[in-house]
Amino acid sequence: MNETADQEPLRTPPGRLFRKYLYSIVALAFAALAVNTGFDVWFSYREQKQLLAATQREQAASAAIQIGQFVGQIENQIRWLSRLPPELATNEDERLNAIRLLRLSPAIAEIAQLDAQGREQVRVSRRVADRIGSKIDLSTTPAFRGANDSRAYYGPVYFFGDTEPFMTLATRGTGRAPDVIVAEVNLRFIWDLVTGIRVGNTGKAYVVDRMGVLIAHPDLWRALQRSDLSRHADVRAALDGVGPPSSGLVKEDLSGQRVLSTYATVPSLGWLVFVELPLTEAYAPIYASIGRSTLLLVILLACAVLVSLFLSRRMTVPIQMLTQGAKRIGSGDLGQRLAIKTGDELEALGDQFNRMAAHLRESYATLERKVVERTSELEKARDHALAEHDAAERARSAAVAANETKSRFLAVVSHELRTPLNGVMGVLQLLNDGGLSETQRRHLATAAASGETLIALVDAVLEYARLEASTEMLETRDFRLDQLIEAAADLLRPQAIGKNLTFDLASDATVNTVVHGDPVRLNRILLNLIGNAIKFTPSGGIGLSATAERHDDHVLLRVSVRDTGIGIAPDLHERIFEDFVQADDSIARRFGGTGLGLAIARRLTRLMRGELTVESTPGAGSAFTLEVPLALAGNGIAQGALAPPSRRLRVLLVDDDPVNCEVGEAILNKLGHCPMIARNGASAIELARDQAFDVILMDLHMPDMDGVEAASRIGKLDLPRTPRIIAVTADVSTSARERLAGAGIARVVSKPILINALREAIEDDPKGEPAAAQRAAAELIDRHFLDDQQELLGPAQIAKLHVLLEQTGEDLIKDIAKAAAAGDRRQLARSAHQLGSAASALGLVRLFEQCREVELAVASMSPTQCQSAARELAALRQASMRALDDLLLPAEQRFVG
Repeated sequence: MNETADQEPLRTPPGRLFRKYLYSIVALAFAALAVNTGFDVWFSYREQKQLLAATQREQAASAAIQIGQFVGQIENQIRWLSRLPPELATNEDERLNAIRLLRLSPAIAEIAQLDAQGREQVRVSRRVADRIGSKIDLSTTPAFRGANDSRAYYGPVYFFGDTEPFMTLATRGTGRAPDVIVAEVNLRFIWDLVTGIRVGNTGKAYVVDRMGVLIAHPDLWRALQRSDLSRHADVRAALDGVGPPSSGLVKEDLSGQRVLSTYATVPSLGWLVFVELPLTEAYAPIYASIGRSTLLLVILLACAVLVSLFLSRRMTVPIQMLTQGAKRIGSGDLGQRLAIKTGDELEALGDQFNRMAAHLRESYATLERKVVERTSELEKARDHALAEHDAAERARSAAVAANETKSRFLAVVSHELRTPLNGVMGVLQLLNDGGLSETQRRHLATAAASGETLIALVDAVLEYARLEASTEMLETRDFRLDQLIEAAADLLRPQAIGKNLTFDLASDATVNTVVHGDPVRLNRILLNLIGNAIKFTPSGGIGLSATAERHDDHVLLRVSVRDTGIGIAPDLHERIFEDFVQADDSIARRFGGTGLGLAIARRLTRLMRGELTVESTPGAGSAFTLEVPLALAGNGIAQGALAPPSRRLRVLLVDDDPVNCEVGEAILNKLGHCPMIARNGASAIELARDQAFDVILMDLHMPDMDGVEAASRIGKLDLPRTPRIIAVTADVSTSARERLAGAGIARVVSKPILINALREAIEDDPKGEPAAAQRAAAELIDRHFLDDQQELLGPAQIAKLHVLLEQTGEDLIKDIAKAAAAGDRRQLARSAHQLGSAASALGLVRLFEQCREVELAVASMSPTQCQSAARELAALRQASMRALDDLLLPAEQRFVG
């Protein structure tokens, strides 16, 4: 009876389980979807609205910042004009500075300089003629009074010719009687900025001034009408200093359309930037999102009903099958039971799985633990590998970016920062005409040393990079040693006095001499040592002593800088000369600095074959000792009297900058030469073709044609006498010099132009050579090119090229002879080309020209003519090498010795 009962299939009331699951699944799905959709729609609405308002605020703030930066930049530029003390500048200097500022800043339409009493000194304008020294009384103008009251005056916006907005901007300088700079600024930039702001598809931005008048709008007609918006509630609230609501402000715009609006204030000007977006466009994404969510809810609910219907129908039969299977699988010793009292198939299924779970629980637990552990290990290994890969990629990208940035920095700083200093240094040098009093010469020497120090400070980072790469080169010339030391002391003495420190200068009489060396880098070392002494000395004084010990062929300069400052611990006496090292962290926090000054000073000292040492005791001060050997000067040029040239030269100065042209022309006239000006490369080529010049001073960076290309084209003009081409550039990198050598440019004079360096470059003439060697060189060798190659590459490299030309030339002559005998014209042309290229490296012009002629004509030569040309090349090479030996061997022997 019991067996019969066990074998009977389990039965449940028909449809009961089906309806239960159907109703339950549909209700649960509907509730979940409805709640999720409702929350999603609500939060999406709020987030999108806040995001939209935040975006508009950011656009308004960004535009306000850009306008403020634009006005602030103009203010900084015109404030620069008032930094030079009035007693050190003339009206013409101020006019040149103003012209330069107008060229650098297109937004400035007119600029005027007023003295402390309000009288106009200089006025430079794009709209009217310039005025110098008009003395017009403008002391009652709002710009002059406003600048004196608050150092900066921002005038109201006005329209010039009813077409463009302008604003008056005035700043006051410093000092006892400061000048006032008044500039008329074109605000068309603000129109372009407002027009460029994209607020959705139909939104817009506009700007009102601090009186509520519209000054910039995408619709230019509204801006030109100067609509008064101060009556609008939001404009009035903004002018009263009330901030915009965080979720934006709904209002009507100028055309009556409802918009979502916000605004931001332009710093220091009080202007307002409004950003508006029509509500139809602003809320369109929100309404679309709500519609999509509702549609999705309906679709998902329909799918839930269909799936529930399908699952409910399919669940009863599988459950009955699982019950029978679980009964068979669970026939073991499972002791635990599930308390399921549903009255349907699930209750029987629970009974069977209770028995099955007893057998599988332990194995499942063990397996799950192992899977979790292994998965965790794999995830850790994967994360570690990804982290290492990301770190490597970041390091590589950082290295590439750093290298590219360094290259761009070196090129831009070398040209763009040093070029403007050319005018300053040129004018200072022109003042030194030999007729000044001793006091004037000292003041001029101090100014010149300050200018050269400024150049050195601009080159500080370049100098450090070149020192790191071992590419730094000294620029030597004659100079007065005592003037350099006194100028350095005079430059920093006010700093010491400002800290109530004594400053004692004790120069021995031996330093009153003229020496040959690099005054810029020597001055940089002295300024660094004196500056550090003042910086790290809170009380007491500074002492500077200098002696010059004279030897047979040089002078040993010994400078000692003593202070009563904080001192240096003994274990740091050498470490302070390392890069980025200071005495300790507390000093770095207290006094600041990067720790590069002493590192650069020692490297420069050793570059000049000198030594820099320190002796110090903590709390008792320090003493830095500089010892540098300097060559003896051969003339008195450094004292201000320029010797007349041995021959008056015709010099063509090529430069696109009018200030550089004016300064360069004045320096050439002072040197006693005949200058002519060309403003671009094309004009230089035309002048070189029509007139004979001895020297061409070529600027490298010009807009239409750079100096290298112009020099190459001049070299191809087939002139009766090729002028020497000297590059005048601020780019003194090694790569630039190599590029110049390939274009036939003789040598390089770096900007700013120093009068002695320019004189030495254009008047360089070899002396003391035998007459026969000079005649042979004139016939076979381009002496100017060879001399410049020696200066550019150095004696060691020229000696190597000499030996290499001797070896390769002999082999190429043999190849030419073999090719001529075999009738191989192609090989003959190739070998002649190689021999000509090798000869051109050392200026063997006759051999180079002969090789070029053979290379071009070999295709039409007969076998006999080929052999004759080979013999002529061999004889010409031998004669050229003899002439080159006569010129180079004495120098090479001196170099080896």
